This record gives sequence, structure tokens and C-alpha cells, in this order.
Amino acid sequence: MIKYRSAALALAACAASLTVAACSTGTPTASSSGTSTAAPNQSGSAAAASSTGAPIAGTTIVVKGKLGSFPVPAGAKVVENIAGGPSLIVVFGLIAPADVSRFYATALPQAGYTVTTNATLNRAGDSGVYIAFTGHGYKGTVDSLARFPGYSVAGIGNTNVTTIIFAPKK
Repeated sequence: MIKYRSAALALAACAASLTVAACSTGTPTASSSGTSTAAPNQSGSAAAASSTGAPIAGTTIVVKGKLGSFPVPAGAKVVENIAGGPSLIVVFGLIAPADVSRFYATALPQAGYTVTTNATLNRAGDSGVYIAFTGHGYKGTVDSLARFPGYSVAGIGNTNVTTIIFAPKK
């Protein structure tokens, strides 16, 4: 159990750093239709993520806690599915951040969630995606990194790591 908590804490810290980066760079918001097409840049800032391209197939997983099911991209390897008090954490790998963005731009609205932000983040050669959403009594974030420096997540390593954190909506 301690192994999972330390991994979850490390991933939550990663999610928090993406959140801070997104907020400090003036992340634009995208409509729930996910049609924003602003191009990402390399200057350490955020841009609205593109949802263009072929749809990405998905599946649903049963999330621990009271949420029920939640969509994930087909081919994702789910390595964490934790309920800690009222918060829930799901971690998966094998899906590139751009594909995570494209998938959730359509999958979240189809599952009854509202996407409030879908942004690509680029800083010092690292890239990632930050998505904020609400629905079903929760607010959540999806943080996806192409490289997860300094950590290796059991079962998926340190590339294409995605963390989803759900908190009860107040």
C-alpha cells in the first residue's frame, strides 16, 4: 500500500506542477466541444490543444470510489486506480500527450463532462497536456507528460505518463 501512495503522491505533485504552469502562463480555455486549434509553442507557455485528426478509440474502466466508470484511450495501460478519501486517482501510460488531448476533447463531453481547459504545454523541450473538466459531482484534471523526469512509474516507465485526479465538486 505504501508503494502506491508514494507513486500517487509523486504523480499528484507532477499534476500540481502542470496546473501551476498552466495557470501561470494564462492557459486559454476550450469549449466543451474541443474544437480549439491554436498551435503549441516552444517558449514555455501554453496553447489551446488541437482536437483535429482521426478520432481515438476508447474504452471505459471502473474507477474506485463512488464515480463508477470513466473513459480511457484504447491501448492505455492503467497502473493506478486509487480512492483516497473523497479524491480519486487514475494513472495510465503508453498514450502520447497529443493523443490524450484529442481523446478527451470528445470522450469527456460524450461521457457527460464539461471540458473547461484543454491546453498543450511546452517548456525547455518537454511537452505535456493539461485538461480540466467537471461533471458527475466531480471536478478533475488530466495531466499528461511526454517525459516524467526523475521518476519511473512501475509498469510504464517515465514516458507518456498520464494522471487523472478527481475531487468532489463543492
